[in-house]
Amino acid sequence: MKSWLTIGQFAKRVSLSERTIRLYEKSGLIKAHTRGENAYRYFTSEQIQTMDRIKHFKAFGFSLAEIRSLLEIDETLDRAKLCVLLEKQLLVIEQEHSSLAAARVKSKNIITSLQQNKPGLSPEERRFIMNRFEKTSVLVGGVSNLELTANLIKQHFEKSGKSVPVIEWDGYIDLPAAKPFILVVSEKVLLAQLRSASKLSACTPDVVVIKEFSQSSDELHEAYLQVYGGVGPHMSTILNADDRAVVEFAGNATVRKGKTYYFSKNSGLEEQIEKIGGVVSDGEKVSIFGFNQTKIPTAIKLNRILGHDEEMAYLASLAAVMDFGLKQEALAHD
Repeated sequence: MKSWLTIGQFAKRVSLSERTIRLYEKSGLIKAHTRGENAYRYFTSEQIQTMDRIKHFKAFGFSLAEIRSLLEIDETLDRAKLCVLLEKQLLVIEQEHSSLAAARVKSKNIITSLQQNKPGLSPEERRFIMNRFEKTSVLVGGVSNLELTANLIKQHFEKSGKSVPVIEWDGYIDLPAAKPFILVVSEKVLLAQLRSASKLSACTPDVVVIKEFSQSSDELHEAYLQVYGGVGPHMSTILNADDRAVVEFAGNATVRKGKTYYFSKNSGLEEQIEKIGGVVSDGEKVSIFGFNQTKIPTAIKLNRILGHDEEMAYLASLAAVMDFGLKQEALAHD
């Protein structure tokens, strides 16, 4: 006889939150049962073992889609499919090992530089230190789908166990006093701030994402450059390579002091972006060049066809978190 458990009881038995259980259910990893006239959802005690296996696979770094396949393999004993998944996971482990090895070398070099009292750190060293201590902030600007982009960036952080608030700034509320944060500032607000006593230079973002421009003009360039006022060359600028006006802005001397990453839906730009660093999509697969400063390209397969606006927001969000030390599984699109 089955022992029926409510989602709250089940969550306690498997030491997970109800929100996580719902996410796993939505992803098809586990299925609730509907019982009684109230149509409440219940789980069985037998499913605790399934959840333990899901947690085990998750601890090894498998994505939710991969875990779903692994659970299916358990039933079909498909050895070939299991080999493919494990080979893919081995590649992820090798990429992480490469990233950690590079981080170890960089940390030792910075320590040596500090011990020898050398005058100042390089932009790359400052960016590395900030990201390691999670004292980073992102500003999302442009004219379309800014909130969607900001929320996708937030999701990448959340999948890595980090909480970063999204703040839509209208020019009147106080700017965040402490990092980390994701600040959404529309082009209209940027222009208004240019004509008044701007507060934006005090927000000191470490990453600036520019989705697209409404036009190309000196005034607009000056409006965006406000956010660079209090920041050194350690900052990164994320630019839409498919917008000619944005690409023109990339040539500004102030922008060029920092690191520049591009995102694009034009696969014809892949060779150039591979050299510079950034993200390219062909509609089915996303290629990331320079993720966590590794030389090995990172590939993400899209689970479904995305509309143009959603895809551009997703690409921008990936480029925005390239230097934050996140795991690859945090980049997947739900």
